[in-house]
Amino acid sequence: MAVSRPPPRARWATCALALLTAAAVVVPTAVADPKKPARKRPPKASVATCAFFDQVDREDEAVDLVIDNRCDAKLSCSVSWTLLCAPGTRKAQRFQRGAQFPLDRLASQATTASATECGNDGWVIDDVVWQCKPEPRPEP
Repeated sequence: MAVSRPPPRARWATCALALLTAAAVVVPTAVADPKKPARKRPPKASVATCAFFDQVDREDEAVDLVIDNRCDAKLSCSVSWTLLCAPGTRKAQRFQRGAQFPLDRLASQATTASATECGNDGWVIDDVVWQCKPEPRPEP
């Protein structure tokens, strides 16, 4: 994903979008107890089939990065991105940003990727990566 604003001297606007997504799936392993009969469990849905990512452009210099959990379990999620200020100039600066958060089932979380620290320079928000995995269930 890349969202950009050209320097103020340009009279045109550009916006390039690319999205790199990743959904992690953790499959717990268990050691079978030979004294207990095997219990059949229905197959679990992959997190990739029930967690979704979207971006919502804001009117100010920001983008909301939204993860939506439609899974039957609470998830542990993270999203990261790169902010590049004044791209293609000698004063270009690159910043790595990110957030981690738990996400209840059937809930969504928005993280704002802001370019305000770039001031009046052009900017690009790029290299967006998100990941979710099921939170471990507490032991009884």
